[in-house]
Amino acid sequence: MNILFIRSKTFLTKEVENAFRKRADLTVTTLSMPLNPDQAAITSALDGIQSVLPALVVIINDTGTDKVGIFVTELIKRGCFIVNWFHDDPLYEVIFSGRTLLTDPHIIYLVSERSFVDILKIRGCQTFFMPLATDPSYFPKADDTGFLYDVSFVGNSSSLFIDSIMTEHRGNEINRLLPLVASLKKRYYANPQTDIHQYLLDTKKQWADTVSLDVNETVFLLEWLCGYFYRRDFVVAVSEHFKDRFVCFGDGDWEHFIRKSRVSAEACYYTTLYKCYTATKVNLNINRIQIRTSFTQRVFDCAACGAFLLTDKRELNSSYFSIDGSDQELVEFTSLNDCIDKTEHFITHEDERKAIAQRAQKKVLELHTYDNRIISILAICKDVWGV
Repeated sequence: MNILFIRSKTFLTKEVENAFRKRADLTVTTLSMPLNPDQAAITSALDGIQSVLPALVVIINDTGTDKVGIFVTELIKRGCFIVNWFHDDPLYEVIFSGRTLLTDPHIIYLVSERSFVDILKIRGCQTFFMPLATDPSYFPKADDTGFLYDVSFVGNSSSLFIDSIMTEHRGNEINRLLPLVASLKKRYYANPQTDIHQYLLDTKKQWADTVSLDVNETVFLLEWLCGYFYRRDFVVAVSEHFKDRFVCFGDGDWEHFIRKSRVSAEACYYTTLYKCYTATKVNLNINRIQIRTSFTQRVFDCAACGAFLLTDKRELNSSYFSIDGSDQELVEFTSLNDCIDKTEHFITHEDERKAIAQRAQKKVLELHTYDNRIISILAICKDVWGV
């Protein structure tokens, strides 16, 4: 089978391409494309890949394709089938950049958050849930040099993203909904498993006429804003509790909220992040609000290198890991206080912590690498298209 992998500027390309290239039964061609190619780039690309078409074309997060859909449409005309795997919100560019959501039967959308399956299916897209995974070559077991931190969090502050989407006009419109914003924060802080997206859709008659923004745009902004405040305040509270025992591996904007000495820029995803994980007794995972039921790659990456992870409760955690009992592989928290209590417990209970991490590592390396995901992706393609 011919695989045409579209490489562009986005997370996940290295590990997915690596996994495809390990398969001796596949002929893999990589095409490097600009993030949003113009007509000249599209024409040049099509001329250069004629010899490998038709192919199964693999795209990550729409990157390397134009917003109108010309490139993908031309590939389909040449007999190709398209797999587009989203590790982020699949409607972000549709809402904010006017990207066309293509619904051709030759296209399969994969989403790493399960709630997006129905959201895309309603719009006529063939959509399947496909969780992220890990590439053990980037997350090996680090040399045992001892622990440097009791507790750490890895993640960006999202301040720049909030600034990018909250234009002056949108900010003025959202200001009309400040009581709603306060209500959403109270609701989500009380129960972080609350689906704010669905709640806003269910109650839109109460707020939609208050603003001039499109409903989907407003829901996106309100959900992101609520999640931004929650994650920020959670990290601040953890930092204040653990003080010098805590480190945040993230961007410099965290320094506006926690002490500068507690912020580190040492974590580079493909080179040093695994060392940060293994140098920490308790790694915290605080999912973004758009991860409503599932999880990010951090659950798998952390386990792959044998590090211990404490993560927020999500519906699908128990479908992929044992979350209690003698065979426990993953530990969840349900609130800030629960997180702090469990972190304090596992900092001092080394044998229990190591046993859980070892079981998680075994599970992930057997079942949750990108090699495993490629098997699943190809199985879906066979079921849908017979290829």
